[in-house]
Amino acid sequence: MLNELETDTPNLKRYLLNDLSLAETEAIDLHVISDAAFEEKLLWAESELMEDYLEETLTAKDLKLFKENFLVSAERLTQLNQISLMRNYAKNAQPEQSATIILDAPTGNFVEKLNRFFSLNWRPTIAVFALIFVGLFAVIYLTGTHQTVSEKEFAALNQKDLSDLEQLKSFTNVGLVSNVFRDSGESRRLTENSLTEKVLFRLALPVPSNVPEKFRAELVKDGKVVFTLANLTIYKNPNGQELRLFLPATELKKGDYQVKLTKEKAPEAIYVYNFAVE
Repeated sequence: MLNELETDTPNLKRYLLNDLSLAETEAIDLHVISDAAFEEKLLWAESELMEDYLEETLTAKDLKLFKENFLVSAERLTQLNQISLMRNYAKNAQPEQSATIILDAPTGNFVEKLNRFFSLNWRPTIAVFALIFVGLFAVIYLTGTHQTVSEKEFAALNQKDLSDLEQLKSFTNVGLVSNVFRDSGESRRLTENSLTEKVLFRLALPVPSNVPEKFRAELVKDGKVVFTLANLTIYKNPNGQELRLFLPATELKKGDYQVKLTKEKAPEAIYVYNFAVE
């Protein structure tokens, strides 16, 4: 069992930055999986970490970890942008009158002060706070609903070193080749009931890269993106280069799928990998 100190917000921030020991990380991973109520605490730590970034209070080391290990999914980028917009709106919105007028009001008895208080035009202030409330609700709905524990878990999992394939033999391994090399009608077929909880996909790169590059992958079913991963690493194989990424079996139900691969710095270059689940 983790004690309260190990699950406090500062320690969870270190977890989100992937800056804990392997044992500490695995202990929190287990806590996330076994305690559904713990997700709320983790979401709060995520918001606090984003606030630290926007307020520029992160150290140089933490800023590097934030960009490399935390800000690696489309959902977190969306959440960060929404929080930033709300902060800017709250900062720039200036109501015509505010409660601070009371401090400058002439002295008088209690009844007179009370009358002056209720005579203020509070509608601009109320409108601002109403908009902030609606915006925060939208952030919670958009990010909290779609950014599940599974997505956070797999974003962190795919940042780990996947170079030793011997250690990954216990997982379902799926090797795919881009349509650059194959006819678009040919698909690798997988059996749903035979998949492990985490499925390792090995995507052969059509064009080898001579410089370190990061890739973004989208899992597409019926024309809809159902899972996204970013900041993916290139690995060498005997025939060239490949990307390795884990996807959850819960997202791999029966149907036809595509994995769309793009370079982080050149999103117009798209490699497509087809497969089907039976």
